[in-house]
Amino acid sequence: MKQRKVSTDSDPGPRLQRLNEYLEKNFPDFFAEARFQVGDDDYFLYARFGQYLARTIERNGADGRVVSRGFTLLNRMARAALRHPRIRQMLVSGPLEYIVDAPKARALARRRLSPAAQGYLESLCE
Repeated sequence: MKQRKVSTDSDPGPRLQRLNEYLEKNFPDFFAEARFQVGDDDYFLYARFGQYLARTIERNGADGRVVSRGFTLLNRMARAALRHPRIRQMLVSGPLEYIVDAPKARALARRRLSPAAQGYLESLCE
């Protein structure tokens, strides 16, 4: 049986870059505005994204595609967070913190987030 090589690289650079590309591709207006306001600070970028997603969900008549893409990004972040503590910190102290504070967003997140992302969300609820 072949041994799999486990990466011990703690630099989330390539994974974070893919997350940033997904964010830029699916939320171009948000991404441009947020980058203009916060520069290259990814912590604030993802915190702003959480705030944006929570507000979008809390409004009645939110576009379902936007919400779906938002949860896809959070699920991708949760998957990357399993290997990179920096991404985990960014996810928990950023987007999930805003979702916990928004009742409609929290209820929807419980149905749409992956088990890993739900675990991070539940840790904030305790």
